[in-house]
Formats: sequence, structure tokens, C-alpha cells
Amino acid sequence: MNRIKGCIRKRTPVLLVGLFLSMVLVVSALGQEIESPWVWGPNLGAIGEDFVAISWNTSRPVGVDLNYSTAAVYDATEVWEETLTFEPHKGVAEIRLGNLKPGTTYRYQVVIYEGDAIYPSPVGHFTTSSQKTQSFSFLVYGDTRTFPDRHKLVADRMAVDEPNAVLVLNTGDLVESPTIARFENFFWAVGKLALSHPYLAVIGNHEKGHPRYYDFLPLPAGGGQSNEEWWSFDYGNVHFVGIDSCVATASDAVTRMREQIEWVKADLLNSDAQFKVVFFHHPIYSSTWEGGVNESLHELWEPIFLENGVDVVFNGHMHCYEHFYVKGIHYIVTGGGGAPLQDSIDEAAAGTISRRYGMLHYMRVTVAENTMQVEVVPVASVYNDEVYPLGGQSPDSFAITKTR
Repeated sequence: MNRIKGCIRKRTPVLLVGLFLSMVLVVSALGQEIESPWVWGPNLGAIGEDFVAISWNTSRPVGVDLNYSTAAVYDATEVWEETLTFEPHKGVAEIRLGNLKPGTTYRYQVVIYEGDAIYPSPVGHFTTSSQKTQSFSFLVYGDTRTFPDRHKLVADRMAVDEPNAVLVLNTGDLVESPTIARFENFFWAVGKLALSHPYLAVIGNHEKGHPRYYDFLPLPAGGGQSNEEWWSFDYGNVHFVGIDSCVATASDAVTRMREQIEWVKADLLNSDAQFKVVFFHHPIYSSTWEGGVNESLHELWEPIFLENGVDVVFNGHMHCYEHFYVKGIHYIVTGGGGAPLQDSIDEAAAGTISRRYGMLHYMRVTVAENTMQVEVVPVASVYNDEVYPLGGQSPDSFAITKTR
């Protein structure tokens, strides 16, 4: 079934016989140019073996067609196999596109229309998961707030250089503050990336627990606020778990943290995935912390990770790159997505493998059967508020090899 968030009411699947949408009319009957109703989107979100979530935002009530097809059929014929049609709707909408084939690449396009004016999105793509999926890549980055231009530089680099990555995960602090204007800048920055990369995130302290975070992002199901505050899902042989580290500062912190801990324990225990990867905003280990450790997070989470075979933990919050290896777990701080980069720290915390300051970057994770390769990808250096693009080899990479 298709789940729609918002006021879209009608769902009518039809077969599109031709690619008539190439005929785009963007002028009124008087011949005057009309402002496009697109605010952002379409963006991909939560994904599984037989579904993907798609969201978009429009500034006024418009009709919507969602066209989709397997890539094999579309690439050979340029004909859409299916179309879902929705009544006029204004604002944010989210649909869960279901009944898809596991392990299959799809093309899709969202077209909004009013009268004779038609506004098609670019054609995007996604690949559903499968239990047989053993080789794929996904991307991780975080702290994308404050400088939308810098964020767009990183996001566009990911979109162009990693076209076949199946997922993108953000470690939090998406926006400086959860205003509509800040979120519009965020979605402007990720527009090219989220079109063809399912985009997931954990909440950071700058989101302030605001409902817009949950309303605007199509996240996996789990628990807590909107049933999306903490979540998990499988893609191939990897189990992904997202946690809210901001719960510790909430007014009902004790109750909510206990609920989250019990949920995560049960979730990790019930997973038999070959690799287990965890995401949350505030790092356990960082040279920025006094003594190099956030003791409260360390006490809460590390025993659970150790008991349940977690391989890698990704965090943000610190606006730098750090890699720690502690008791068999790799801890990665990736806060180079667009926030103000912090100055270097002289003393490295215990367990430090590598660290970089002043570098916009993202993480590339490549899974190939029983090996997971993790590497940091430099995008640009920032010096005296000037941005200098970077290329070349990764300054830090490592591999994890496991057998079931």
C-alpha cells in the first residue's frame, strides 16, 4: 500500500502509453511566465526490499503524477510502466511507493501540473534492497548547517562522484535552526543528491526536536517521536540503526532514554546481519571532549554495542574528521558537511587513528560480500573563510572483514 503524509486524497494507478511529459508548458494562457510551484523535491527517503518513500513540497495546490518503471523497461523504451495520480495538494507530501521488486533498479519522475502548465522533475533512480544483495556502497556525512553553499558543494560532489551509492545518511545538525527558510536552503542543497539517493538522517541538537524534522524527512519506522526518532532497517547484509543522542537533554530524559535503550537492545539482538552500523549525533569519543570521552554516552551505549557486535559507529557534532578504534569498534566523527569547521586540537584523545581539521568531506562505505571498506573523501579545505576544492586519495581508510 502507498502511505501518504499530508492531504493528498486520491490514488489512481494508470498505464502511461507515451512520454508526453516532454511537452512542458510553463506559461499562462496570456503568455506570461508563471512562477514554478516547486519548493523542493522530489526526495527519496526510507527504502526496503519492496518500497521506497518519496516526498516533495509545493507552494500552492497542484495536481501530481508520479511515474515509475523498472530501469530495464524505461531505458529500453522511455515509457513509464505505472503512474499514480493525485488530486491538487499544497505543501509537503510523502508517499510510500510499495509493491516493488527486491534488488531492482527503478526510474521515476514526479510531474506537477495546474491547468495547461506542467512542471516535471528530473528523472531519478533508486535500487531496492534484497536479501541477496552483497555488494553496494553508501555514503555518510553530517553537520550540514550554517553555510548552504558549502553544503551544496559537498552534496553535489556526492551526487556526481557516487551515482550508484544506494543510500546517504546524515549524522545530524541538518540546519542551523528548524525554521522553514533554513529547511528550504537544506533541501536546495541536497536537491541533486536526494533525487537519486535515499536520504536518511538522525536528529541533531540544532533541530531542537522540532516537528518539521519529522514532517519534512521520510524516515524509517522505529520508535519515539512520530515513530521516527530512533529507527533501524536492513539493506543487503548490513543492519543500520539510528539513535537520538539529544534525548539526554530532554525534560523527560530518563523515561525516554530508557525507552530508547530497550528498543535498541532488542533491535540489535534480533539482527543477524553480517555488519551492524550505528548512527547518532553526539560522539562518544572526540579530542574535543575534555579527557577525550563523553562519559555519559560511553556508559550508556558502548556496552550495548560491544555485546551486540556493532562494527562501526558514525557521529557528527564536532566539525572535523576523527577516527577512533576502541575495543574492536571503529568510531567515526564526520562533521564536515557545511557547518563552520573547528580549529585543530593539539592533543589527540586515546584511541585516535586519524583526524583532519578544516576539511569539508564525506564518508564512502563499500560493502563487498564479507568486507566493508570505509574511507573519508575530501571535498574542500577552508582557510580564512575561503573554500579550496580538494581531490586525490583518501587521507584515511580501513577495512572490516567478517564471516557469519
